[in-house]
Amino acid sequence: MSNTRVVTNLVKLDELKQKLCVKWLKYFDRNGVADAHEAFVTEREFQYAWIYENTNIDLVRWEIENNCFNWKENSWAVAQYCPDKFDSEKYNWKKFSWAVVQYCPDKFDSEKYNWKESSWAIAQYYPDKFDSEKYNWEEHSWAVARYCPDKLDPEKYNWEYQSWAIAQYCPDKLDPDRYNWEESSYSVAVYCPDKLDPDRFNWEKDSWAVAENCPDKLDPDRYNWIEDSWAVAKYCPDKLDPIRYNWRDDSWAVARNCPDKLDTKRYNWKDYSCTVAQYCPDKLDPKRYNWKECSWAVAQYCPDKLDPDRFNWKEDSDYVAEYCPDKLDPDRFNWKEYINYVAEYCPDKLDLYYNCKRISLRS
Repeated sequence: MSNTRVVTNLVKLDELKQKLCVKWLKYFDRNGVADAHEAFVTEREFQYAWIYENTNIDLVRWEIENNCFNWKENSWAVAQYCPDKFDSEKYNWKKFSWAVVQYCPDKFDSEKYNWKESSWAIAQYYPDKFDSEKYNWEEHSWAVARYCPDKLDPEKYNWEYQSWAIAQYCPDKLDPDRYNWEESSYSVAVYCPDKLDPDRFNWEKDSWAVAENCPDKLDPDRYNWIEDSWAVAKYCPDKLDPIRYNWRDDSWAVARNCPDKLDTKRYNWKDYSCTVAQYCPDKLDPKRYNWKECSWAVAQYCPDKLDPDRFNWKEDSDYVAEYCPDKLDPDRFNWKEYINYVAEYCPDKLDLYYNCKRISLRS
C-alpha cells in the first residue's frame, strides 16, 4: 500500500472519489486542500476506512512518522493499512488484538494477545495459532464450531450456552449426552435433523422447528399441539391431526395454508371467519360464519358469498360500497353512516338512496 500511496495528511477536494458530507467541507481552504489529521482530531471521529477508500494518501503512515498517531484508539488501523509500521510495544493489544490476526498475523504475539475478548478472531483468521489452554471457551466456543471444528475440545466446549453452534456448523461433533437439548433443540431440527433424539428433544419449546425443517421426525404424541399447531398447518399439513390440532387458537393457519384440511365443525368461526373469506371462500359455511364481526371480509374478498339477510349492514355497509357495489341493498344499507362511501366509490348508486327517501316520505 505504501508503494502506491502518498504519505501525507493533505487531502485534495478535487481528487476525492466520493463527495464529503457538509461538516467536513469547512476544513478545506480556498484551494480545496484539507488537513485530514486535524479534521479527524477536531471532530473526534477517525474515519480511516473512508480515507483509504476515497483518497490516494497514506494518513496512518504519515501520523506515525510524525509522532501524532493515536495508538490507544486506532491501533487497528496500523494492522490494516501499514503493518510494516507495527510496534508491538505501542499497539493496543487489549482492544484491538483481533485486527492483528485478521490483517497481519505475522505480528501475532501469543503472550500479548487478548485471549479473553478476541479468541474468536484466532478461530476465524488464524487457527494455526490456536491454543486450547488460552482460548476463551466460555464466551467464544461458537467460533471454534464455526471456523475450525477440528480444534474443538468437547471437554472445554461451552455446551450449556453454545450447543446451537455445533448443530449448525459441525454436527459431526455433536455429543448427544453433552448437548443442551433444553435450550438448543431447534438448532438440531434446523441444521442436522439426522441427529435429532426424540427422547431428548425439547418438544414443548421447539416443536415448530420439526414441523418446518424435518416433518418426517414429527412425533404426534410428543408434538406441542397447543402452541405450535400453526406450524403443522403451514409446513406439513399432511401431518395434521384434526383431533389434536389447536382449532381455538390456530384455525387461521388451516384456512390460510391448507384449506383442504379445514373441519367446519371444529373451526373457530368466532375469531377467524375472516381468514376463510380471504383464503378459502369455498369453505365458507354461512350458518357458522361470524357475520356480526366479519361481514366486511365477505364483501372484500368473496362478495359472491354475501348473504344480504345475514350481512352486518349496520357496521360494514362501507365495504359493500367500496368492494361490491352491485350487492348494495338500498333498504338495508346504512345510508346515515356510509353515504359518503357511496359517493366516493359508486356514485351511480346514490339514486337508490334518493328513491328510498322519497318512498319513506310518502309512507
